[in-house]
Amino acid sequence: MAKKRIMWLDLAKSMTVFLVVIVHVVEGIYKTGIYHQFDVFSELTMDMLFTIVMPIFFALSGYVYKPLPSAQELLKKSGEKLIKLAVPYVIFSIVYVMLQHVSPDVHNLNSWHDLTQIYVMPIGYLWYLYVLFLVYVFVGIMHLIHMPPYWQIILYAGLLLYSVMPFSNLPYPIKSLFMWLGCFYIGYIFKKNPLIFDNKWVIIVCSLLFLGSIFWQSRQGGTWFNTDMMSQENFISKLTSIPIFFYLFSHVKNGVVARYFIKFGPYSLIIYLVHAPVASIVRILILKLGVPPYGLLVISTLVICWYISIFVIYLSRKLFLVHLIFYPDDYFKRMK
Repeated sequence: MAKKRIMWLDLAKSMTVFLVVIVHVVEGIYKTGIYHQFDVFSELTMDMLFTIVMPIFFALSGYVYKPLPSAQELLKKSGEKLIKLAVPYVIFSIVYVMLQHVSPDVHNLNSWHDLTQIYVMPIGYLWYLYVLFLVYVFVGIMHLIHMPPYWQIILYAGLLLYSVMPFSNLPYPIKSLFMWLGCFYIGYIFKKNPLIFDNKWVIIVCSLLFLGSIFWQSRQGGTWFNTDMMSQENFISKLTSIPIFFYLFSHVKNGVVARYFIKFGPYSLIIYLVHAPVASIVRILILKLGVPPYGLLVISTLVICWYISIFVIYLSRKLFLVHLIFYPDDYFKRMK
């Protein structure tokens, strides 16, 4: 049973990060403004995938989270987590900004000064690592003071609702923490009570709420498809997506496709870190050769980006310096 659960988690991580790659490829091509005839398709894809991917990622992290028994243990584990996330966070922040300044064909140019502010404002897609650490520490403290689960649920729900209100003028670290605590804790609750997301009535209700919320989002106009972060318009669809996709991932049959993705589950963070700069470079290089059909550009960028990310996984297992970038905590553990 434990082996099956691990396989399911690896499948969920790998397939979710694959969806992240897809949505960032589509977003990058959409922002070029070249393929206006495919804007509706791109916007629908971005809306759907941006709605689900990050809640699932946080929930999966919550699913594998283990409360710590003492403040000393929490401090130790938080230090290890900080090293594990901060090293690639800093390195890829530098790489991302550097690549932006090498090529003029970027959508949102970050300044070099922005690198000095990454302790309070993450750059681009790297916000996930930043917020994940904050969530990990906060939930750890709540467990340390023995706050009951139902009070934690109420607290996180209240903080989420406050964070998405237009009057909540909070600093980025606090606002983002409040937004994503709930998704993380839902994953933790599902680990303790797996029958929740295996209940068909729960899935039916969540599916109706999810589809209704998606439809309502599409009627808002403007950049309604920009659903990467929590908002008043999308928090229901984001939260209800978690049990839906936990159920789907846990019921995927162990076929050829599942076995392919399962093997990349342990390396989902590497793919997440590598894919964004690679996708930008690949897209820019292809467009310099000409303007291919939309579908061909999407597929070629996706395939090249995915397999370069997999190649980096291979390098991380063979080269010490590459391994150090993605697993710096391993190095410090050996030093002790």
